Amino acid sequence: MKRVLILILAITTLAAARDKKSKAPPGPYVFTSKASAQTLKVLIVQSNLKEGYALDSDNQFQFRFSKAAQMPVIGALFMASSACTGMTTKKVWSYTLAELNGMTKVTVQPVWEYPDDYCKTQTLELIWSQREEITAFQAMLDKGPNSSAHISTSTPALAAVAPASTPTSVADQQQSTKQHTACLELAKDNPSITCR
Repeated sequence: MKRVLILILAITTLAAARDKKSKAPPGPYVFTSKASAQTLKVLIVQSNLKEGYALDSDNQFQFRFSKAAQMPVIGALFMASSACTGMTTKKVWSYTLAELNGMTKVTVQPVWEYPDDYCKTQTLELIWSQREEITAFQAMLDKGPNSSAHISTSTPALAAVAPASTPTSVADQQQSTKQHTACLELAKDNPSITCR
């Protein structure tokens, strides 16, 4: 009896100590960068693919990745069903990029996606509690070249050597420059890609 009381006391003390810790807030998480949305998209896509995520949907500057993963024990026991054939629990990361006044706002929403007892897909907040991962993500966004500085230095060079078949308007040149920059970013890690 005494051992049971000690065990109950230890469990309640640990639970109280755990609850006193400040919990990380749930998403969405918002970041900013001076790089263009196109450049940041390339960086985010590369990062997620390297981590084993699959691109589920891609609508210009709204896209999402997922990867099969095991929920924490409590969620796996009480929420996710293992009886649904063909349905797995996944970590899902959704991104929305918006450019405004030379800055790009990146909104990140991580969730767990899992089958319930009726084999319907449910979602649960995935709290991004690893501060070092959040800091590393912001550092990755800061690595992206400043969009206005990059365009202003490379556009004249493009215009000077551009053959007659290249785009001639400023908007076309900027789009071509963004595409070339994105290509160079992809080619940096993949020698089979050639940029023209």
